[in-house]
Amino acid sequence: MRLLCLILIIGAVLGYNFMQKNDTQALQITELTDRVSALEEQQKEMLTALEDAAKAQEETRAAAYNASQKTETDNETGSSDAAASGEGVYKDGTYTGEAQGFGGTIQVQVTLSGDEITDIQVTSAPGEDAAYLSQGEGVISSIISAQSTDVDTVSGATFSSTGIINAVVDALGKAENA
Repeated sequence: MRLLCLILIIGAVLGYNFMQKNDTQALQITELTDRVSALEEQQKEMLTALEDAAKAQEETRAAAYNASQKTETDNETGSSDAAASGEGVYKDGTYTGEAQGFGGTIQVQVTLSGDEITDIQVTSAPGEDAAYLSQGEGVISSIISAQSTDVDTVSGATFSSTGIINAVVDALGKAENA
């Protein structure tokens, strides 16, 4: 009789431990599932943001390319009003432009003389990471050399360099002869 009671007690303890272990595992699985769902949601948000940024970059490149093609066509055919009147495409002076970078608004100052871009300075970029901004500023020499905003972005600082290019496009738009 005592042996039977002992076996029943041992069985009850083992059964209780088994059920506790299953409950703990079920709780851990639920927590992991919640974490995976949260990570998947973050991944979707990041992917959407990257797709939006890539789309904006492509639109900006297309606009800059179209603007440079129009300028080249106008210069070649002499059909532009500014060219016909002996004026340049841009008014001489210093113009400010701004556009969205990786961490916020980037503001540039573009100096024009005789229809040429002579200087570009980043005047404000409070939200940009200093390392990426510094790397992205390498696009400035490309713009000045090409006398166009239709240049490649800087690898490793794509958003910052795109922001600088778009800010220059904004400044050039303000400098156009009407």
